[in-house]
Amino acid sequence: MFTERLPTVVAPWVRRTLRRAQALPALGIALGGQTGARLAARWQWQSSPDTLLRLVRAAPAPAASDPQRSGVDEWAWRRGHRYGTILVHLEDHQVIDLLPERSAETVALWLAPHPTVTVVCRDRSGVYADGMRRGAPHAVQVVDRLHLVKNLREAVEACVVNHRVALQAAAVHTAQALTRLADPVAMTPMSRGRHQGAHVGQQQREATHQQRHAAWVTTDETIHALHGQGTPVATLARQLGVSRPTVSASLRRATPPAPRRPQRSGQVLRPYMPSRIRRWREGGTDSMQLWREMRALGYTHSARTVSRFITRLRQASETGWAPETQTSPSTRPQGPSARAVSCTWVCPEAKRAQDAQLSVDQWTQADPAIAQASTRSQAFLVLVRERRGDALAAWMTEASASGIAALARFAQGLQGDLVAIQAGRTLPWSNGPVAGHVHRLKMLKRQG
Repeated sequence: MFTERLPTVVAPWVRRTLRRAQALPALGIALGGQTGARLAARWQWQSSPDTLLRLVRAAPAPAASDPQRSGVDEWAWRRGHRYGTILVHLEDHQVIDLLPERSAETVALWLAPHPTVTVVCRDRSGVYADGMRRGAPHAVQVVDRLHLVKNLREAVEACVVNHRVALQAAAVHTAQALTRLADPVAMTPMSRGRHQGAHVGQQQREATHQQRHAAWVTTDETIHALHGQGTPVATLARQLGVSRPTVSASLRRATPPAPRRPQRSGQVLRPYMPSRIRRWREGGTDSMQLWREMRALGYTHSARTVSRFITRLRQASETGWAPETQTSPSTRPQGPSARAVSCTWVCPEAKRAQDAQLSVDQWTQADPAIAQASTRSQAFLVLVRERRGDALAAWMTEASASGIAALARFAQGLQGDLVAIQAGRTLPWSNGPVAGHVHRLKMLKRQG
């Protein structure tokens, strides 16, 4: 039978039009098989998830231009076990390639047939630095500024980890500067009975916490003793059943960690804290009633989170602390963690909250070593943010002579990668687009 061809509408011997043949692969690339099939059904396009995936696999790969400025970073097939490498074009923010391994040989083999690459941005990984030297010796290596700030934060955390007493004293002064002590809230007999039961449970949790802390102290002492005998870090980790970062953190501490309660950020409660504290002062001690009031205001989380917050308010009031001290890690009696201190320090001053800025002032006044570490770290952050590569050598000399071991180690590590660090502080390229695609890759893995 003779029929007239319709080349602009439908191809011969197919069951879908050209427009639908173009739309379905785009739908599969954007949403995947299952989600794409559900959306296609809403549009009256009958297509199965397998069909969408088959069309995605059959779609031609987009033509890529010769890369000139590329970014390299790792991504996890399975976190902690197997990693790959992602390469991104820094000019148009498009993914160039995914490599199955994270090794110098894989990166060198990829760069060798791409002589047009003139700039390669990376983190401070020695693996990628070695691969770039092998595969593209003519290319300029650029160390990402984000990773420099991250390494500085880790050095600051190691500096303040042994100053727990000073941080606790600073928390007291910060709380006094922010709030005035409030009178204890009157309690009804019913609420007093609930409080007594909660107090017994709190004592049991404290006993469990003390036992865990004693075990950690024993492990810390064992790590120091075996390391003094020359046992390597990897062997220590295997013998004691802990991770290598835990062993390294223990060796950086001069004394065992002080016992303290774990802190939670309470981000879901933060918008409601002022009103809940006001209700607490008015006598609202029933956590379920407060939770129902919060639900009317738009709160969507569990009542247990509210109950824990009210318990903290009650305990603070009994010990003579104002309820407002429970709204910020910087004003709690146990003091902030070393990680919280380091994160506050690397945050720009213009973006800090009022309690955070007051805490920084109190920290620098509490201990001369903390004040010196703060001065050195802020000077380095100015060099990074203003891209002043000429003053880096002077900062490294001052940090090495400061007497602060963590900052001295950080400066010594910069010396071995000085050329790439200088390029990262003078050139406009960074690994920001690469990090964005790594997060996008994580999202696709979760959808799969």
